[in-house]
Amino acid sequence: MQKAPSIMSRLMQDLSITRIQAAGILGNIGHECAGFLLMQEQSPRGGRGGWGWCQWTGARRREFEQFAANKGIADLASDEANYGFLLYELKGPESAALQALRKANTIESATTVFELKFERAGIQAMGRRIDLANIALREYERAYDA
Repeated sequence: MQKAPSIMSRLMQDLSITRIQAAGILGNIGHECAGFLLMQEQSPRGGRGGWGWCQWTGARRREFEQFAANKGIADLASDEANYGFLLYELKGPESAALQALRKANTIESATTVFELKFERAGIQAMGRRIDLANIALREYERAYDA
């Protein structure tokens, strides 16, 4: 989760959200891709499985791949591709998730709202997501409040 502080900072600026809300996003991302280590879903239940920070699956995975291709980004594991598509979704087809997230004012609620409205995971593992959100917030505060 070493990337968490800088990604949180960018999310706060680009989406006008709080550090708590950004940490909720990072807690989910940390769970989905094992702290930015696994971009391909392990043992998918069907199809090609999830890919990227948010483990985009099905139509969303195809949209992610097309988004990267349209931007001339060859490396789907890159921060540029993943961050760009995350912003695209939150400002576009998944904007309802962003609106719901903006109402959250605790780590628990921000993490839960992002999972329910954006990730919509088959296995929620909410406790792990919340733990990772707290870690992301601590790392952010260590990096920017020191």
